[in-house]
Amino acid sequence: MRIRLNWLVFLLLVCTLLLSAPTAAIAADKQVFKDEAGEVLYTIDENGIVSMFENSPGTDVTLSVTRGTREQMQPRITEVTPHAVAAGTYTVLKLEGKNLVGAKVKLSAPAIEAGAYAGKPKRLDVPVTVPLSEPPGEVTIEVTTPIGSTTAKFTVTDVQIGGGGSPPVKDVITHPGMGYGADEGSGAISTKAPVSCPPGMVGVASEGGGFCIEVERSFSGDFRKAELSCAISGKRLCMLSEWKRACEQAAAGRLQLKNMKGEWEWTAGFDILQDDTQQDTRYYLLGKSDCETQHGSMRLNAEKFVGRCCKNP
Repeated sequence: MRIRLNWLVFLLLVCTLLLSAPTAAIAADKQVFKDEAGEVLYTIDENGIVSMFENSPGTDVTLSVTRGTREQMQPRITEVTPHAVAAGTYTVLKLEGKNLVGAKVKLSAPAIEAGAYAGKPKRLDVPVTVPLSEPPGEVTIEVTTPIGSTTAKFTVTDVQIGGGGSPPVKDVITHPGMGYGADEGSGAISTKAPVSCPPGMVGVASEGGGFCIEVERSFSGDFRKAELSCAISGKRLCMLSEWKRACEQAAAGRLQLKNMKGEWEWTAGFDILQDDTQQDTRYYLLGKSDCETQHGSMRLNAEKFVGRCCKNP
């Protein structure tokens, strides 16, 4: 009798293991992909269905979920603007497409520096710094997500001193101590202050085009952190001319901006310095004592400062 009971127990254990094996295999088959902050970007279930999660920056709020097969969820680029970028300029490449959450970018030209970016389902904005030494020609942009990869192209054109590039920029001089700092241009757009700006921002009228600027400093860190802090909230670093204009209007009492003076603040202004041994980027800051005095911070030093973001209307 005892032998029969032992056999029954053994058979029950075997049946339990066999029944639980498929469940364990299914759980093991599910894949989860997260970003550096631990937020889930993609999951792939046991049936091969991919889920893409758009999360609100800095929170655990999911804004949207897109699902499809692995083929349907491949990243795609349908348009790149601007199509051409002059050597010696800073601009933001706007990549339109689909399935771009968590995308990573690699450029075929190693000398072109890509700034911080944060992919959204249908758009990826990538700040790029093109050195004066970059030869004219096509540059391939490789965009990769955990689900797949795709490519797009833009063209580097000859340097255009004094503006006229795409977009226009200020002169960029590459001799140590003589840089002016480059700004992303704005073209023929409204010079009036935007009627509506996101919460925490106010509109600024400017001859270079109206824009929105944050009322208060919103981040602290090195230049990479500064770019990323603005990018993840759908904003960008302020151009030199924008920051100066906002500071002047605040000083005149026409804008209610906080702490525009007292500490160095990051801007998008930069120049590229090169000698016989190395090349480095110098980024420009404003605001320590007035609206005009600039301070240069070398990329290699990775210095940390405060800053605020701007945004086009």
